[in-house]
Amino acid sequence: MMALEDMVDTYCAAWNAAEAAERNRLLRVAWTADGRYSDPMVQELDRAALVAHIGVLLDRFPGSTIRRTTAVDSHHGGLRFGFVRLDAGGSMMREGVDFCQLGEGGRLHRIIGFFGALQSV
Repeated sequence: MMALEDMVDTYCAAWNAAEAAERNRLLRVAWTADGRYSDPMVQELDRAALVAHIGVLLDRFPGSTIRRTTAVDSHHGGLRFGFVRLDAGGSMMREGVDFCQLGEGGRLHRIIGFFGALQSV
């Protein structure tokens, strides 16, 4: 079983991967096959839809990256962590927090993201 911090960092790396195949590979490592993702903009995305959604965001905000900013807190099969989206110059665009339910093999199963308004574009 992967350490929680490594799993979350692998998940975050998927948000930064320019190629869809690499996003899919990283999500296969960190996320269950039947995992679901929701945030204020999208609801109940499966892996293929999340790979596509990340691609749209990377096209909209070229050079932007997601970075975990907090420790990974966990208990009773759930976890949370804070993150920021940085623009290509390293300035914060938005910050947020993801709440996750763990599933098969201790991997991420359900992710519910919360984030604030864009700070810069």
